[in-house]
Amino acid sequence: MFSSKALFVLASLFLLFACNPQTSQEFNALESLEGSWRMQSFKVEGDDSWKQLPGSVVQEKHITSHHFTWIQYETEKDTVYGTGGGTYRYDKDSHTYTEDIKFFLPAGSNELGQSIPFDVRFEDGEWYHTGYAKVFEFDPDTGDNVVVDSIKIEEIWERTDAAVSDESLVGTWQLESFKDHGDSIRTDYPEFVSIYKLVTPTNFVWIHYITEQDLVLAEGSGTYHSDGTTYTETLKSVYPSGSNQVGTVMPFESRTENDTWYLLGNIKRLERDPTSGEMIGKDSATIDEVWKRFLGPDS
Repeated sequence: MFSSKALFVLASLFLLFACNPQTSQEFNALESLEGSWRMQSFKVEGDDSWKQLPGSVVQEKHITSHHFTWIQYETEKDTVYGTGGGTYRYDKDSHTYTEDIKFFLPAGSNELGQSIPFDVRFEDGEWYHTGYAKVFEFDPDTGDNVVVDSIKIEEIWERTDAAVSDESLVGTWQLESFKDHGDSIRTDYPEFVSIYKLVTPTNFVWIHYITEQDLVLAEGSGTYHSDGTTYTETLKSVYPSGSNQVGTVMPFESRTENDTWYLLGNIKRLERDPTSGEMIGKDSATIDEVWKRFLGPDS
């Protein structure tokens, strides 16, 4: 026989679940890391309060089902301060997110090849990210940067509010071959060169780096729109900095067949002015790219 107090508790629980009908699928969506995020605030060990990045500096993190990339750049100065990325593992049971770093800018940080675990929690739609960054010092005897300590970092990330575009493109793509400047045959990239494009429902980022080396050659990111036949990128950041391409809108003819994505368009060709040192647009060149969807480490 239930007491009146027990019946009240059961009734309250029923009302709670009836008024908040959150399915397991919806709950998993709330705790999904996939998508694009912007850092809202951060703390490093010793800070008493949360801090924000200065001025027009923003830091974004873009995550697909296999890969992540973060970028820190200044929106008003066409300057990229840093980027890093690779693959990741997310264990929802232990609330642990681990980044395996495949590329990093600035170079010489010794972050390449590191696996960095973070504790994860979600609160009011925001992602709380807590972990320990390694502190390096230069060893004059060996000439290497060596780990001497670690420092606690805490970050709060919020999903971007850009308009959702064509979700059929969402995922990680690897550039397989390309043609440009009137070439009659496609050029295949060697294995030691990697060019990846991460596409989330709201943003894109592509990265060009030398595999197994601490060397990022180029990066571009921003928002996009796709209607199935035309794919248009609006650039928000470009590395190397000072390219004068930030804000450029680049339309491509686009089609997908199974897990292959074909892009055809015109890109601005740039040359550095020897007097001013600035990148100057010279003309445009047709570029023809073939991207392959990354399906997993064994694909």
